[in-house]
Formats: sequence, structure tokens, C-alpha cells
Amino acid sequence: MQVPLQNSRQLNVRLADRLSGLAVVLLSLGLAGCQSHKTVAPLTGGYLEVTHPPSAFSGQTGQPRVSFEQRGSGDLTVMIWPALYGVGEVIQGDLAIFVGDKAYVESGSKVTHPRLFAVKPPELPLDITDEVLWRWSKASGKDFAKTLDKFSLVTPAEKDGRLELQLDFWSDDKDWPSQSELQLGWNQVTEIMGAVKKKGVVDKDLRWHTPYVRENF
Repeated sequence: MQVPLQNSRQLNVRLADRLSGLAVVLLSLGLAGCQSHKTVAPLTGGYLEVTHPPSAFSGQTGQPRVSFEQRGSGDLTVMIWPALYGVGEVIQGDLAIFVGDKAYVESGSKVTHPRLFAVKPPELPLDITDEVLWRWSKASGKDFAKTLDKFSLVTPAEKDGRLELQLDFWSDDKDWPSQSELQLGWNQVTEIMGAVKKKGVVDKDLRWHTPYVRENF
């Protein structure tokens, strides 16, 4: 039995609409799949920055997360810290200085603050922030407790063979700088790491459960 011409055209339109809708669905799934792919940026010393874009399937939104890792055997990588703050790393041989987002519990919610870490794999990363701030407060004649309270961010860089740290503070006090610098020789960095190892305890980040060593000041 032949289908009337008008009905045949209607069937073709419906089929085209369905195929078009299917194409949109497949394209959306393809884009979502692309968003879930990690990208790896090799650094010196075998270190890696691994970008984890938000996944449409997991319901994540916002900016991509960048983790700090080291290349292991084969295609495996070793996690050092799951979320970098984004100010860059300083790598000296197998020693890496980086700023990571560290989770805290405040008012019942998890928030993060940038902290300065030093790591020499396979050892755990060391949170050297407080030790650095103690040295800065001693050198500048500032109260250490106020230094801890006003601290906002540290940005590491290598300059003239030394580690240069730019310190940012939250302060409306005219007698307190909004920015300052601390320069350390690599032997001083080794001393700081030794102090954290000696006085520190193993802890885990509250969000990612990544182990690290923190100092009890």
C-alpha cells in the first residue's frame, strides 16, 4: 500500500526532527566528555601540573582545579597536593616550593586558605607557612600573633639564586605593611624544613584528606 504524498512528507519531517534532536544530545555528551579530560603540564624535576576541568556529569561548576603531582613509574603519577592556589612554583633540583589551597572549618563550613609548602618526594609535603612568618616577624620587629592573624597570601619566586617570598597582609593599620618581602638562601630553606619536621605532626587536609606535616606553633 502506498503512503499518501502529504503523509510521507510529514513522516520525513518528524524523522528529521528526531535525528536533529539526537545529534544535539550526542554533541552535548561529547562536549561533556571533553570537559572531563585532564591536561598535564610537565615541569622540571619530574613535577607536573594536572588540570581537572569541572565535569558536567558530576555536577561540578566553577574554575578548573589544578593539582601538583610528580611523575611515577610508567604512566602513573604521585599526588603531592590536590589544589594549587595558582601563583606558580619554585623548583630547585628535587625540592619544590608551592602554594596550595588548604581547607579549614569556619562557622561550620569548609573554606580554604593559601599555604606555603615545601616538598622533597617521597617525603610528605611540609607546611612551612608559620615558620616563614615567624622569621619575617622577627626580622621586621612585628608581633608574631598579629602576623599570623593578618597574613593573606605568599607568592614564591627565585631571584639571584635565592628564594624570594612576597607576603600579603590584610590590614588597615598604617603601621602595618600590606606587602613585604622575605629573601631566604636555600640553606635557610633547609633549616626551615628541618624545624617543621622536628616540631611538626602529620595531619590531613579536611577537604581532600591529603597527608602533610604541619608545625605546632
